[in-house]
Amino acid sequence: MTQCSITDYTCIPQEELQAATKGKESLSIGVPCEDEHEETRTPLTPMAVSALSDAGIHIKIQKGAGKCANYSDMEYSEAGAELCQNKKDVFDCDIVIKVSAFSLDEIDLMHPRQTVISYLGIAIRTKEYIQKLLSKKVIAIALEYIKSDKDFFPIIYSHSEIAGRSAVITAAEYLGRQRGGKGVLLGGVTGITPASVVIIGSGTAALFAARTADNFGAEVKVFDDSVYNLLRLTQKLGKEIFTSILQPQVLKKALASADAVIGAKSIKAMPYPVVTEDMIAGMKKGSVIVDLNIETGSCFETSRPTSFEKPTFTKCGIIHYCLPNITALVPRTATIAISNIMYPIFLEICRNGGVKDEIKHNYGLRNGIYTYMGILTNDYLGKKFKISSKDINLFTGAM
Repeated sequence: MTQCSITDYTCIPQEELQAATKGKESLSIGVPCEDEHEETRTPLTPMAVSALSDAGIHIKIQKGAGKCANYSDMEYSEAGAELCQNKKDVFDCDIVIKVSAFSLDEIDLMHPRQTVISYLGIAIRTKEYIQKLLSKKVIAIALEYIKSDKDFFPIIYSHSEIAGRSAVITAAEYLGRQRGGKGVLLGGVTGITPASVVIIGSGTAALFAARTADNFGAEVKVFDDSVYNLLRLTQKLGKEIFTSILQPQVLKKALASADAVIGAKSIKAMPYPVVTEDMIAGMKKGSVIVDLNIETGSCFETSRPTSFEKPTFTKCGIIHYCLPNITALVPRTATIAISNIMYPIFLEICRNGGVKDEIKHNYGLRNGIYTYMGILTNDYLGKKFKISSKDINLFTGAM
C-alpha cells in the first residue's frame, strides 16, 4: 500500500456526521456494485446516505452494493436511497462513486461532463483505459489523490492505518500452528522472550504496525532509508525502539531472528531488492512475511500477489502473505473511513452548485482530478503513455 506521513493528525474510522443543510442545487450520486474480484468495500454508509438525502441530494444505490460490508439494501432504502437493479440506472447520476477502479464496461456507461470517482491504481492502468476515459469527456477523480485542508491524503492515511494494524494481526494469526506457522504467540509472556517483529518502512502503515506490535508486547525493529523518517516515527510512537538504516548486514541479522516481517515500504527504483531471497532463506522456518506493497513495488524478492482463496504461499520455509488489498479484510471499518471523508465533500459540492464550481476553490479535490472533460491532467500518466497532459488549473478558473 502507498504510504503518506503527516504531523499531528489522526484519522479515526468512526461515523461522526455533522448537521446537514439543504443543498442549493439538486445533485444526484450513484453507487454501483463493485465488480473487481475481492473488493469488499463500498464508498458510502447508510448513515452518510441519510445525511446527504436530508441535504437534498438524490442517492441511487445498486442492490447489493453494501453486502460485503454488512450493509443491507433495506438500510440504504430507509436512509433515503433509491435502490436500482441495473448498473446503467446508477450511471445516470451526476456523480458516480465506487472504490475499485471502473472497469472498461463501466466506462461505456459514462456520459460527458459526468464526475466519476474511484481508486485509480496508477501503477496498473493501461493506455487503453486512459484513452477510453478521455473519449468519454468525464471529470475523473482518484480517491487516493484527494487532499485535505492539512495538505495530506486522508483516504490513503486512513487505509494505511488500517493496513498497518491488520498486518500485525494477520502475522499473529499465521504464526499459530493452525495456520501452518511455528506456533509462536506474537507478544510478551512472563518468563518468555517476546516475539520479534521487523518492519521495513517508516510511513503511516509502518507506524501503526509498530504501534500494534508493541501493544502486543513484541520486540519491534524498524528499518528505513531515511534517518529523519525514522526519527519522526519514534516521535509519533512516543517511545524508543530499535531503528536502523537499511544496511544489508544489519537487516540480515535482524531477519534471522525475526518471527514476523512487515513490508510497509514501496521500492520502485532499487538496484536490488531490499530483502533478497538469500536473506529470506536465512530466516527461521515457519516465520511470516506480510507484504503491504505487493501492487506498488515490493521490497521482498520472493513476493507475488495472492488472493482471498489462497492468501499465502511458502517460499524458503517462510509463509508469505501478499494480499494486494489487505483492508478488504475489514470492509466495514474501511467503508466507514472512506465515507467519513467523502460525505462532507459531497455536501460542499451540493452547496457550491456542482463539481465544476467546487473544484475552483477546493484544491484538495482538484488535486485528485486526472482527466477533465477529455483532457489528461496527470503528468505521470502523460509521460508514461506519451499523451499530452495539461495543468488542471488552466481549465477550472482555480482561485
